[in-house]
Amino acid sequence: MHKTIKKLIVIFVLVFIASKLVLSAAAMDFSVTPEFPENQRNSGSSFFDLLVYPGQEQELVIVVHNISEKDIVVLVELITATTSRNGQINYTSRGLQDETITHSFEDIATLPQSHYDIPAESSTEVRISLSVPNEPFDGAILGSIRVLREVTQEERDAGGAIVNQFASVTAVRLVQSEGAEDIPADFALGSISAELINYRASIVAHVRNTQPRIIKNATATARIFQQNNNQMIFEYTLDPLDFAPNSVFPFSFIDEGGYGIDAGFYTAHIDIEYGGRVWNFVQDFEVTQQEASAVNESAVNQHGQHRPAPVESQAFPLWGIIAIAVGVAILAAIIVLIIVLTRRRSPYPFR
Repeated sequence: MHKTIKKLIVIFVLVFIASKLVLSAAAMDFSVTPEFPENQRNSGSSFFDLLVYPGQEQELVIVVHNISEKDIVVLVELITATTSRNGQINYTSRGLQDETITHSFEDIATLPQSHYDIPAESSTEVRISLSVPNEPFDGAILGSIRVLREVTQEERDAGGAIVNQFASVTAVRLVQSEGAEDIPADFALGSISAELINYRASIVAHVRNTQPRIIKNATATARIFQQNNNQMIFEYTLDPLDFAPNSVFPFSFIDEGGYGIDAGFYTAHIDIEYGGRVWNFVQDFEVTQQEASAVNESAVNQHGQHRPAPVESQAFPLWGIIAIAVGVAILAAIIVLIIVLTRRRSPYPFR
């Protein structure tokens, strides 16, 4: 009973937050304009796409326009691009960087301050200091400049904690030569574990892009089996799949059916297809009883029923074939015996 009440409370909170988001929707009251420098590779881009050299010091400038009739405060953040659970390049929040990364955008870019007061119907320049590493780097460094309008106390009192959370994101890509990203793609498979995603029990396989290049339109296919009976519990294909440079894609298999994740030993078969090549990974992993209990007890949709076994077509068993053959042979012998006896008794055996 306690577990059911807990899940109902979580569902109520999620519905409440969602309703606040819908009810508080309003027009965005600021905009952001990047000022492109001379080393911008493509003047038609809407983001910073810069050709830089080792040891270079440079300022990136964005102009934040307050188009409302009220003073606002914006929060500016620098974010290293990663790969989201949906298989897209994530510029809006911090994610998983791969251990192979040598320089992240957050390491080489700095802000003089994080909060900016912008009077009504006016604009403010935000200057980001960029310090390119002294040693040359391969591929690309990818990140973003995120501008978020802060919620006032008056807005919180009127509509709750999540209102008017508008954000603008300007991507930044840094390379040291034209064609710098023309390096071979390569992937690796990291850890696999049970996790809670969106309040649902899940298994997450961490697929690694180990190269400093952007990957576009890859395909990921995965099957997860129980080791004790080879029963497949998850099968999923994601296409298209994009990777940020040197990032980790959390390939997530969510228990939407609410059966829960059983403790035990599993095997994952994961294939990544890109550029005419296929990377095949097979990895065993264990879900401990503690891990299984943690995700199942917190899952809002978990109902405790057993996962149905997949219906599989099987070949007819050998013993059945032998039994039928013996039966047919016995029946044929009986028929032949009856015919012989009948002909011996007939006065016209060849008639």
